[in-house]
Amino acid sequence: MFTNIKHILDDAAQNYYGVIAGNAINMETAKGLITAAHEENAPLILIIGQGQMTRHANAELMVPMIKTLASKTPAPIALCLDHGTEFERIAHAFRHGFSSIMIDASAQTMEENIVRTKRVVELCHPQGVPVEGELGHVGMAAQGDGQDESLYTKPEDAVRFVRETGVDCLAIACGTAHGKYPEGYVPKINFDLIRAVKEATGGMPLALHGSSGSGDENIRLAVKAGINKINVATEILTACWNRLNELRSWETMTTMDPFVQMEDAAKEMARHWIRLAGSSGKADHFKPDYTFGDPVAKTYNLQGE
Repeated sequence: MFTNIKHILDDAAQNYYGVIAGNAINMETAKGLITAAHEENAPLILIIGQGQMTRHANAELMVPMIKTLASKTPAPIALCLDHGTEFERIAHAFRHGFSSIMIDASAQTMEENIVRTKRVVELCHPQGVPVEGELGHVGMAAQGDGQDESLYTKPEDAVRFVRETGVDCLAIACGTAHGKYPEGYVPKINFDLIRAVKEATGGMPLALHGSSGSGDENIRLAVKAGINKINVATEILTACWNRLNELRSWETMTTMDPFVQMEDAAKEMARHWIRLAGSSGKADHFKPDYTFGDPVAKTYNLQGE
């Protein structure tokens, strides 16, 4: 079932669980992630970064494919542009059928962030497309940005930001960062801050970016504190790369289809994260959303058998 992040995350916030937002940049990763959601009977959000959409996973190809795959499972599946920074690229994703948009103006001043985010909300909401904004700044792991508390979200700022922009989900900075952390490093997440922002914003859905490498217990505690959307990119793509790297010889590749192996690697990693987030079985909470896609699929077999 193809739907949007508001449909999914409102339920997650009301019922205190997390939903994986997994990076899907080709057919193999998209199919692997959606198959994982189907097998776990779990809601799922697929994310494609603005840069990824420009370089490789272009909307004209990815959106119809993802809608088709989503129509073959009763699990709710959303597609969200990730970290849209340029209005032209955001509008492009909107026009080509992304069911949800994330606008990231977190590197700007608070005032400019509000102006840019509100503009995207005004574009999307009339067409029923929900918007995620970011307040505070989730930087890069390699630069140690997750340890810089000056970048963290302030609860009092979150109240103003949500009120003035009308966003449906808020990505916050609380100790994580994008990319791969240095060897042996596990981020220290400020769970008290998550709880404070959750309370200040009236329990609205909160997103954690830079989740890869944060450690299972950190993720469980983050969900318990109030996180509902858990972005996972690095661990999924690394799992696919590692699986392909195991197929070193032509003889191996001819007996073990590398594309099937990539799909399986994405599926296995996604199933781990779905269980970690506590969303297994939560697809039972949803009824078909007649706004997006085909509400009734004749078959739920994603393998085409």
